[in-house]
Amino acid sequence: MLGLFRSKPLLDEGSTEWLFNAYAWALRNFGSEAFHQDTILVTPTDRHFPDKALDTAEERISAAFERVRAYAGMQGWPCELAALAPDINPEPPPAISSATPRGPQGTVSIEGEKKSIPIAFDPAMIGKPHVLIAAFAQQLAYHLGRAIEEGAPGGEELRGPASDLLAVFMGFGLFLANSALTVCRGGCSGCGTSVQTLGYLTEDEFVYALAIFCVLKNIENAEVEPHLKKTLRPFFRMAVKEINKTRADDILRLKSL
Repeated sequence: MLGLFRSKPLLDEGSTEWLFNAYAWALRNFGSEAFHQDTILVTPTDRHFPDKALDTAEERISAAFERVRAYAGMQGWPCELAALAPDINPEPPPAISSATPRGPQGTVSIEGEKKSIPIAFDPAMIGKPHVLIAAFAQQLAYHLGRAIEEGAPGGEELRGPASDLLAVFMGFGLFLANSALTVCRGGCSGCGTSVQTLGYLTEDEFVYALAIFCVLKNIENAEVEPHLKKTLRPFFRMAVKEINKTRADDILRLKSL
């Protein structure tokens, strides 16, 4: 009878277990010391993105990317911004490797003729800076995840979700969670209502991954919720509570890495 009063887990066990295993993969390969000492929770505020007054859209996009790259600990990576065009097919990603992938001393080796990593963006995103920043973080995370020998948790078919998790791990969980689902009233084509998605993880998985980040970093809910969509705040609070109550062993395992 007591089982009737136990709360149901927020995510299915397989998803939750994968998120914790993905954090362990990230901590093993991308510096637990850098994560605990240098990684911050990046917020959609002037404190972290004070470049709104720049004159042109190009300047604002470039400045936003440079800040994302610095917060990600990838300031030493050679990257090149490229605006998306409908008639241009994206090039295959370059082969890259790195012994020290993150931090001020981070370096990367690129095979082939090109010596920079292309980072694509949609110029229309300048009107949705939180989505633009989320997209930058996802792309950097994708290339970061490919720079090491250990494959993504779950194999290559889960490379996309692992990149999303890695973007949260680098401090961009607020942007990814807030951008995971965007409801367009009137539709993007002018009629009806449409829902746009960003990333491979679900909205709930993004919020749960953000909650793991905050528990690991001892970040209080009050520091997070003002920057999180109102509709996501109850799930975030429940996720933090569940992690502290029922996943304490997993948190200890991650902190020991």
